[in-house]
Amino acid sequence: MDRLWLDALELVGVDGAGATRAGGKLLRPALCLMAAGAIGATDLKRYVRLAASFESLHIASLAHDDVLDRALLRRGAASLSGLWDNHAAVLGGDYLVARAVEMLAEYDSCTVIAKAIRSVRRMAEGELFFFNRDRDAITHEDCIMLARQKTASLFAEACSAPSYVVDEAYREPLFEFGDQLGIAFQLVDDILDVTQPTEKLGKPACGDVLEGKRTIPIMYLRDALTGADRERLDAMENAEITDADRAWIIEQAHETGAQERAEALTRDFADRARAALTQLPESPYRDAMDGIIDFVLVRGA
Repeated sequence: MDRLWLDALELVGVDGAGATRAGGKLLRPALCLMAAGAIGATDLKRYVRLAASFESLHIASLAHDDVLDRALLRRGAASLSGLWDNHAAVLGGDYLVARAVEMLAEYDSCTVIAKAIRSVRRMAEGELFFFNRDRDAITHEDCIMLARQKTASLFAEACSAPSYVVDEAYREPLFEFGDQLGIAFQLVDDILDVTQPTEKLGKPACGDVLEGKRTIPIMYLRDALTGADRERLDAMENAEITDADRAWIIEQAHETGAQERAEALTRDFADRARAALTQLPESPYRDAMDGIIDFVLVRGA
């Protein structure tokens, strides 16, 4: 798996040191390339720009997210909006979307473009669903829906895109793999937000609590808290959260079982991703994709 992983990074033009400097995991382009190999592509260089287009869409979504969330940090460094301003960050995100579409068009497939842009639409729809929504009306199912729309949609399209160019026979299992893995990935992110300190996250811990977001671990935590403790958690929305507050949230997430419960759900989605992979022919590429499932889970361990 390690060799394939490094090859994928090199094919998108990032060596090991560059990947570290960028701070990104490059999962989407790596998965796109591995999916191509898993269904019979013999020259992965042909799919480099296809893979890169999905990373471009991902970075664009981060730029726009940071504007919406008023986030000044991203991966331990200044976000685009923090480095420049909101106007420049939005334009930068728009530019990356346009560049991604240009690269996708090189594959002479309207369907490839349509499916990739569908993921952008689904990301926006997920965010709009929660706009001005009563927090108390949000359900656990809504949280999973947002994870699917906001994160898993791009994973699914990145994994299944090669099937429109190589072999359509494995399109459904590739899409299912990306969808389930993407949900697990987002759940891990949500868990880390309320279980890890700022210095490990590279951004302020408990940011989802501060912004009043309803994620699965936060929902589980609220389910477990009662009385004054729940009121204390809710009072942190749009407030000044101290280091003591953050330490309390992290402690409560563990002691109430909210973290354990969210981790169990994450493993369920990871298992579904693994089941989808079994529908692909055996190959080192399939093994590498299986290894990425473990990588995603280890992030939250």
